[in-house]
Amino acid sequence: MASIPDPVSDHGNGLSIVEASINEIRRALDQGWITSVELVSKYLHRIAVYDRQGKLNSIPVLNLSVFEDAAASDHRRASGLPIRLLEGIPFTVKDSYKVKGMTVASGSPAFRNLVANEDAFTVQMLRDAGAVLIGKTNMPPMAAGGMQRGVYGRAESPYNKDYLTAAFASGSSNGSATSTAASFAAFGMAEETVSSGRSPASNNGLVAHTPSRGLISIRGNWPLYPTCDVVVPHTRNVQDLLEILDIIMVKDERTAGDFWRAQPFVALPPLSDVRPSSFESLTNTKTLQGKRIGVPKIYIGKSKPLDNPINTRQSILDLWYQAKKTLEGLGATVVETEFPLITEYDTVSTVNPAKSAQSANMSISDGITEEWNSIERRELVAYAWDDFLRQNGDPAYPSLSSVDASQIFPRPPGALLDRYRKLGAPISYSAVVSLVSEDRGSINSLPGMEVALSTLENRRKSFEFWLQSENFDCIVFPANADVGRADTDTNEASADAAWKNGVLYSNGNRVIRHLGIPTITVPMGIMEDTQMPVGLTFAGKAYDDTKLLKYAFAYEEKSRNRRVPKWTPELESDLIQTQTRVVKGGASPPIVTIEGQKRVDGNGRALLRLSGTFEVGETDGVDTLVVTVDGKSVAIVIQGENWETESDIEVDATTGKAEIDKTMVIALVLGKNGRSSAKLLLLD
Repeated sequence: MASIPDPVSDHGNGLSIVEASINEIRRALDQGWITSVELVSKYLHRIAVYDRQGKLNSIPVLNLSVFEDAAASDHRRASGLPIRLLEGIPFTVKDSYKVKGMTVASGSPAFRNLVANEDAFTVQMLRDAGAVLIGKTNMPPMAAGGMQRGVYGRAESPYNKDYLTAAFASGSSNGSATSTAASFAAFGMAEETVSSGRSPASNNGLVAHTPSRGLISIRGNWPLYPTCDVVVPHTRNVQDLLEILDIIMVKDERTAGDFWRAQPFVALPPLSDVRPSSFESLTNTKTLQGKRIGVPKIYIGKSKPLDNPINTRQSILDLWYQAKKTLEGLGATVVETEFPLITEYDTVSTVNPAKSAQSANMSISDGITEEWNSIERRELVAYAWDDFLRQNGDPAYPSLSSVDASQIFPRPPGALLDRYRKLGAPISYSAVVSLVSEDRGSINSLPGMEVALSTLENRRKSFEFWLQSENFDCIVFPANADVGRADTDTNEASADAAWKNGVLYSNGNRVIRHLGIPTITVPMGIMEDTQMPVGLTFAGKAYDDTKLLKYAFAYEEKSRNRRVPKWTPELESDLIQTQTRVVKGGASPPIVTIEGQKRVDGNGRALLRLSGTFEVGETDGVDTLVVTVDGKSVAIVIQGENWETESDIEVDATTGKAEIDKTMVIALVLGKNGRSSAKLLLLD
């Protein structure tokens, strides 16, 4: 990884986009300090410096229309149209979200060219609110893991390059968390099936909300395990999370592709009965006064050993005791407790991997049979994937049966074998593909589903009865017991540590998601020894999401534990001058074009020549024209309304590169009226 640039510490009259909140960015746009086009260029500059060409690798697919989308937002603002809640504010989405016209590979080589027919519901809601998509974030194939390398590789930690940016076995939203922590956008949209949203949030000092069933539509997202999958926003503070929830936690009239809202067996409460009229109303710093909070002893080293023990790192325990003092200082009573939810239902904790490969499916009982455990990991997955492809309608991918199963989750060369089999939880992708046919029936017709879903609900209710019997308002616990090392995929010793209980997944393991238990994870601090962040998770009754959000807000306001990543400090270009420049009332922006010509000279060097035009229009002239190549400004010559680079630029001669390794060229023109336009070009 490259050396760390010197940080910019004296802001003077400037606002930095690093760690900037949604409200701060909104104010900069509203005040005319900056346009959305310029804002996007600043985020792309950080991406060029810190993310691309072998660096953090968190955003492998850029939205090539991002400047056009930003310009449309600027035009709306300049024309005096109503300003929407996220007008002009950049965000990212995980590669498993559909974005119309972009690929939706879900990290898998098998689907690298699959093109989305429409926006996922949450993407549509965010764009309708004015948000501007920067790009799509990295993940392992089909989200069926954590830090395994997919078609785009994997994201790396912006805090410590020796450690993983998410749990190895379940942290598939690794790109979302890395990019959000590194301030490559205002926020990111992740997902979770086991701990894929919580784990990367914890490892990156972020806030994550895993909602109760049916509260946020997941229509338009690739499924993994439909009984568990949820949308998870990633933000740098709770206030930003609340702003996003106000936009995406709304009713979706369409249910196809959203398992829990589409199934007919378990009644979900109406959204209007659960969500507040405004999430802003949850910002009360006194909501923890008088609350009784349980902390499971198994996560703080004080319980009887499990068959598969959890050994919490001392530096995490140190942070926990600081968090406990903060909670108590806010008026809460913190009680150490046993945790029957895990000892009764969490099969990972009851498996001894050193002795057996017994099944780690849900424990057998009335309603949860061996047959259902098999169906849930086979037919249910196969039918959901097949439905996704059929609903998407890409003629190159008409159904799951048309897919090369060997390419869904291929093992990278040199990678160690995953250890899911020791936990009894492998997926056979060749078998999954073979399970679909034209006359297969619907997901809801799968045998045993009605009874199984009812059993999951009853098990969750037993957790809620326990909370009530102990008089707990919620439980809290360190999000993880330790952090895996970066070479877990190739080093046996590192793998041994990373596949331990409390490390392979976030604490709570699969049972939290499988039973539909809502959680909020917030930063708990930085471990003194590893310099990696760790989160504190609040969990409670189903549909108590608003209570948990209140508790998390109060804790965060008092603790202020988030820290800027070491490897992505502020750049000079990150600053926004706090002075009004943008003229309102319909003023037009200048227009810029860009072309690139690449040649190889007699010495085998690849040389790039850039040129283009700009039109002044009604801008009163051009103030600045800036051209950058991979984040570095290049000298240009202007003649009339034409421009070209002063000299050839030497670039990588390799051809056939992945998008994230291509040369990124940006031409940004600023008019004297404050309006701007830009073009993005990726060159092989």
